[in-house]
Amino acid sequence: MRWAALALGIWASAAAAQEFDLPEGYPPLLGGASGTLGQKAVAWEFFDFSIGAFDASAWVDQDWETKLITFRLMGYSPGQPDDMRFRLLVEANFGTSFRTGMAEVPVRVSVLRGKDTDGAQLSSEGQRAEVVIETIGPQQENSYLRHVTGSVMARVCPKAWPFKSCQDIALRFDTDVQMGSVVEVTQ
Repeated sequence: MRWAALALGIWASAAAAQEFDLPEGYPPLLGGASGTLGQKAVAWEFFDFSIGAFDASAWVDQDWETKLITFRLMGYSPGQPDDMRFRLLVEANFGTSFRTGMAEVPVRVSVLRGKDTDGAQLSSEGQRAEVVIETIGPQQENSYLRHVTGSVMARVCPKAWPFKSCQDIALRFDTDVQMGSVVEVTQ
C-alpha cells in the first residue's frame, strides 16, 4: 500500500511539472502600429498572450478605485512576441468611458530598450505626447475584443539610454483591443 501511494505521489508530481503545448499560431496577432522614430521607419505588433486569463498586449481597462479608463499598447518587433528589446509602450487615459478623440493628459509613450518598463528607454516624460482614437468597432461576438484605430505622436528623449538626442515618434495603429468587462464605450 505504501509503495502504491509513493508511486502515485511521484507520478502526480511529474504530471504537474509537465509543460503543455501551446496551440499552433500562438500567440495570435491582434494588429500593429507603424510610422517613424526620428527619420527611421519603425513597426510593432500586438499579440494576445491569454491562456485562461486576459493577457493581451493591446487592452483597455478601468481602474477599480478611480474608475478611470486607460488604453494601453505594448508593441513587439514584428513576428517576435518573445523579444523584450525595443518594445513600444503607450498608456493614455480617457476619463470614465472609452471614446473616440484625443486622450486626456498625461499620456505615456516609451520605446523600451529591454524588459524593464522603468529601465533604459526613450520617454515622453516631460515632453508633448498625444494619442487619438479614430474608430472603435463593435464588440465582436463571444469576445472581449473591439477593433480600434488611431494615432500616437510624441517627443521622446533618452532616459538611462545612450541615445544622443530627443526624437519625434509618429505612429498609426490598427488593432484588435481586449476590453475589460466593465469598460463603458461611447462613440
